[in-house]
Amino acid sequence: MNIIPRPSSVKLAGEGKFCFGKKTEIVCPLPAAAAVLKKCAEASAANGGGVITFVPEKTGCDYRLTVTEDGMRAEAQSVAGFMHAAATAAQLVTAYPDGVPCAVIEDSPRFKCRAVLLDVCRHFYGVPVVKKFIDAMALFKFDYLHLHLSDDQGFRLQIDGLPLLHEIGSRRSSTCGDGKEHSGYYTKEQVADIVAYAGARGIEVIPEIDVPGHMAAAIAAYPELSCSGEKTEVATWFGIHDKVLCAGKESTYDFLWKLLSETAEMFPCKYFHLGGDEVPKITWDECDLCKATMRREGLKNYEQLQGYFTNKAVKMLEKLGKTAVLWNESLYSGLVDKSAVIQYWARGAHSESTVARAVAEDGRKVIVSLCNNYYFDYPNGLTPLKKAYSFEPVLPEFGANGEDGVFGVECTLWTEHIADEKTLFERTYPRAAAVAESGWSDPAKDYADFKARLAAVLPLLDLFDIPHATIKESDPGPFARIKQLAAWGAVNQRGANKDSARNWRSIQRIPKDI
Repeated sequence: MNIIPRPSSVKLAGEGKFCFGKKTEIVCPLPAAAAVLKKCAEASAANGGGVITFVPEKTGCDYRLTVTEDGMRAEAQSVAGFMHAAATAAQLVTAYPDGVPCAVIEDSPRFKCRAVLLDVCRHFYGVPVVKKFIDAMALFKFDYLHLHLSDDQGFRLQIDGLPLLHEIGSRRSSTCGDGKEHSGYYTKEQVADIVAYAGARGIEVIPEIDVPGHMAAAIAAYPELSCSGEKTEVATWFGIHDKVLCAGKESTYDFLWKLLSETAEMFPCKYFHLGGDEVPKITWDECDLCKATMRREGLKNYEQLQGYFTNKAVKMLEKLGKTAVLWNESLYSGLVDKSAVIQYWARGAHSESTVARAVAEDGRKVIVSLCNNYYFDYPNGLTPLKKAYSFEPVLPEFGANGEDGVFGVECTLWTEHIADEKTLFERTYPRAAAVAESGWSDPAKDYADFKARLAAVLPLLDLFDIPHATIKESDPGPFARIKQLAAWGAVNQRGANKDSARNWRSIQRIPKDI
């Protein structure tokens, strides 16, 4: 049947059909689930009737959806299960306007985590756009929204205990030389609204405060957080910046505790992302306090100093009842607490070996987000729909029991070069549907079948006014791909700060003892 992600079990039940339409009654205790199907009914050209009923029931699976000639019966035990049933029902009535085949669908996800990252730092998106982003996620059964809230180009949260973070850190004077101020942050009331809206749709919000790198905006607000203490500004160019938190000052950890504590209060999700990627150690190498900390703690190199810093942050989160998530560079120190979940985005010999040890020897859980397959700020020509769909997240480096080490999958929308809502959604969909299926369904792949199902359900996005690329646009031909790649490379090069290449090279080196 035309459903994405492909369900665990579909059993057709005879030749009958359920005719859905404007007269169909929706009986559901969950307003968000009912709203999805009521919108489908309002838009339907048919006058079909029947009843769609949602019933709390133990099922032994995430949800069960039974389609008869009289209607549908959805059974589940959780908000998420009901939303997943509603998504399936909405796809079916969209894909089969002349009648949904009678069937029994029993369904459960392959992986616990099926996530999408939204970067609101490089370009800020207000609450209405975030809610629409959540609506789209719910239609394809994603269950985590990863909000990237702090970076060099902006800090996006109201923090009462550290007010300069949002008063100064949320504003930059220009973007890549355009001379236009860019600003925005979420108030506590807005965060509560987003979290509640997502929760009503079975989606949890994972906040990310990226430390110790990607902190130029925070350092612009509080210059004493850096090793030099020199006054600076919120970054106006993209790329990798060398303004990082000083790992040798105790005041840095006092700041971190205040920041993590207040942020944790806003986001009830068990998981909290600490970043840890792309940290140039240039300023640490010039800092007497960092070197003194290394001597005192018996640390051999600057990667281990980052491991020391990260562990202090991980322990803070433990006190707050949270589990840390870290980008995979954090593993380079060999010291990071084994409780942390690792998000695997950057492949390479060093990355593969550290992640392999993390899974096989340390028993860590991994979220798979490899940039060449799941980064959707990349144009379709670089990461076509077929490439995203065909990718198997249980990777060879995870070893014989690799599936047990995969916590889930995540596709990402970094917004350095995505400044408007239309582009944001067109880069995300339909490619995100491919990731949703890899995270939910068994690993068997049939791209022709996937495209056929996708064509049938994509009109559902139109119904919710969610922009998207066409399937053809998502799988461009060779000439279109070359053209897109050339344009994308030029934009990236023009948008990077002058030291970005140097900083990138510095973090690629295998650490040497000092």
